[in-house]
Parts: sequence; C-alpha cells; structure tokens
Amino acid sequence: MFNDIESIRKGFRNLNEDNYSNKFEFEKAREIGLCLLDRAERMLKGQIPKGRFEWVDDSYGSPEDIIQQAKDILKQLKDNRIPYEGRFAELGGTVIDHALIEKDGVHHLFYIRGKAVTTWAECQTNNFGHAVSTDLIHWEVKEPVLQTKEGEWDEYQVWAPHVIYHEGEYWMFYTGVNNNVAQAIGLAKSKDLYNWERHENNPVITPGKWAIWNKDTWSDGRDPCILKDGDTFYAYYCAHMYSEEYKRNIYAIGVASSQNLYDWKDEGYFVLKESINTPPESPFVVKKDNKYYLFYTDYKAGTVFAVSDNPTSGFVDADPDIRTIIPSVSASEIYFSKGKWYISYISHEPNQLHFFEIKELVWNADGSFSTKTIK
Repeated sequence: MFNDIESIRKGFRNLNEDNYSNKFEFEKAREIGLCLLDRAERMLKGQIPKGRFEWVDDSYGSPEDIIQQAKDILKQLKDNRIPYEGRFAELGGTVIDHALIEKDGVHHLFYIRGKAVTTWAECQTNNFGHAVSTDLIHWEVKEPVLQTKEGEWDEYQVWAPHVIYHEGEYWMFYTGVNNNVAQAIGLAKSKDLYNWERHENNPVITPGKWAIWNKDTWSDGRDPCILKDGDTFYAYYCAHMYSEEYKRNIYAIGVASSQNLYDWKDEGYFVLKESINTPPESPFVVKKDNKYYLFYTDYKAGTVFAVSDNPTSGFVDADPDIRTIIPSVSASEIYFSKGKWYISYISHEPNQLHFFEIKELVWNADGSFSTKTIK
C-alpha cells in the first residue's frame, strides 16, 4: 500500500494548475487528496496523533478506504472535474462552527479553523479563520483572528463565534476552552472586523447553577447565539445538566439575558425532547412575526427547528414531517442580508472533511422551510 500512496501522491503533484479555470478550487481538492494520503500512511505506520486524549477514534475508514478516496479525487481532477467545488474551506483545512456579518456590502465569515482529515482533538483550533465575499459564493481568505494565549482562561482552543453589530462596534461572542476542556462564553470587540480585543473580564457567561459545570474538568457551555429582542439581549448556548425527570444527565440549551452585553443574568434552561441524549448544538434563535424560531443541530437528523412564543422557554420541536430543514449537516446559522434570508451550514464528507455552504432560506406558508441555491 505504501507504493500505492506514493504513486497517487506523485499523480497529484504532477497535475498542472494552469489546466483549471478555478485555481483555488483545484488546489483545495489536491490538498485534500494529499491530506488523505498522509493520514493513510500514518495509520499504516502506527503514527496516528492522539492529541491530548487517549481516545480510540473510530471516525476514520480503513487505510484502504482512505487511499481509495484520494484516488477518486485524483481521477476526477485528471478528468478536469473538481470535487468539493463551491464548498468553502481553506487549503488543507476545514470549516466548522462559524459566524456571518456584513460591513459595507462585504460579507465576513469567521470560523473554527480545522485541519483536513484531522479531528479537533488532534490539532489546535486556537484562532478563528476569516474570509470575505461580496456574493456569498466566492471567498477570499484573510489573516486569522483572536489567537489564543498561554495562561489565559481560553488558552486551549476557541470555538463557535457569533458576531453582532451594536453601538458602532462589532461584538464577537465565542466559546473559550481551557486546558481541562471546560467551556465558557467570552467576548471580543472590533471596529473593523480585522483587529479584535478581548474583554478584560472574560468569560462573560458561564452556565447557571442548574448545569453540570466545573472549570477543572470537561464541562459543556458552548456555541453562543445572541438575539436582540426590544431592549434585551438573550444568549443561548449548549449545556449539560442532571434531570430529575429522567434521573440522569441530559443535554439542554441554557439562556441568559443582558441589557448591556457585558453583564448577564441566568434565565435557566429548556430541554428539547428529541435532543436529550445528543447535544442540541449551535442553537440559533430568530424572532419573526412575534414567534421565536430556534434552529439547531440534531445529529440524528441534521439542521432542525423548534418554535416558541417566549424567548426563554416553551420551545417545541416542529412536526416530524417538516422539522428537518437540511439533513446530515450541522452548525447552521441564519443570516439576513439585503432583504433576503439565508441559512449557512457545515456539510461533511468521510474522514473528517467539513465545508461551509450557504443557501437562500424560504419561509413557507405552511410553517416549513425550504432552500434555494444562490446564483
């Protein structure tokens, strides 16, 4: 198999980028192929990186499967077809949880910067990627932002940014992760979306007393979303708790409120019955027509939604026949720009490949949602 790996690797390196009209998309596909070969080679040599955890990672296929995946990419490129075209990721990287914000007609995307064919526990996601676009289709990668610093409360990793504009500044709420993988919500601010300064009193939100949370051990408190409703801001995040009803630990969505975005009051939590065993990650709440729509990741289904008349409680999953908006995806964000609604999400391919995609979101009269390709 080592000979196969070297032969395919040579095939990738012999490709001429001048034969492809979109050089970035070509290079992205080629880098993915090379990353797959590197993973297969390490597996065969018994050199799999374990990161900080002694986990047996079963999210990868066999070396033979991974080599075949790389071979398929090479064949498509030789046939002048580009796999994964139109699905954004940095060269050799992945995009996971992300945020969108518009400034002066330019869309800014901030995201967890992963490495292709690698899990988050194997590499440091210790800053946020930054890319810009004028059409939500073509993206230009900028310098990363918000680098972690040793000795700080979020020194291990940063996850799941959410950015809003308020009082002439951009406010980024994000998951800060310490070396024990205890998660809390921090704040950074910027005037231009390129230069960010952390708030001096971070973290601004930790899960309430109802949650299972301890800074000295792995504790859930991640994926913030901020909703402005009248004069009040609400924060939503993914948490873990003990349930008297179920007599065991379950997942929940925590809620906090604020008048100034610095000082937050715990508003408790709510439980989604379809997501007590797997975390309802990436909660995103939108108010429309006096109803509150919660979009979140259900790992059994994809991006789903629930509805309530109240911003802090009463969320009920939509009927099963309309609940799933996009199957088999995660980390969706709802984005409104120039009179149109959009839904962004992360799509997945085997062996830890993750891409950013975005479509128009259609609010249907029957209470369901549909999507349209951006043109």
